[in-house]
Amino acid sequence: MWTFYDFKDGRGVNTIRPWLDSLPQKARAKINARLLFMRAIDLWPEQYVSALKGWPELMEFRVVADGNQFRPLGFYGPGRHEFTLVLGAIEKGKLPRRVLEVADGNRKAALADPSRICEHEYD
Repeated sequence: MWTFYDFKDGRGVNTIRPWLDSLPQKARAKINARLLFMRAIDLWPEQYVSALKGWPELMEFRVVADGNQFRPLGFYGPGRHEFTLVLGAIEKGKLPRRVLEVADGNRKAALADPSRICEHEYD
């Protein structure tokens, strides 16, 4: 039902894949399993994904592994039943404003230029 995309930087390099590859194996597996699960369901459970306060266009996936809070950030779109991951973060208390500003900038770039996204690569 859902298609996931990854953000690419100005050089065309997928920015989500290196972030995932840098994570511990358990975290990477949990994130990929969560995305695969979410692909198949129409309405996403709120405990897995939510809007960010003050950033209504951005959404965060909530994944906990080994006591760390991993937060793939993204937005709904560009099309119906599509979701684009624009930044990966690890939350320690609260996501810094500068992280959210980068994520929102990536969101705007992806919407302005469709060549800035590619289909998500699962492990």
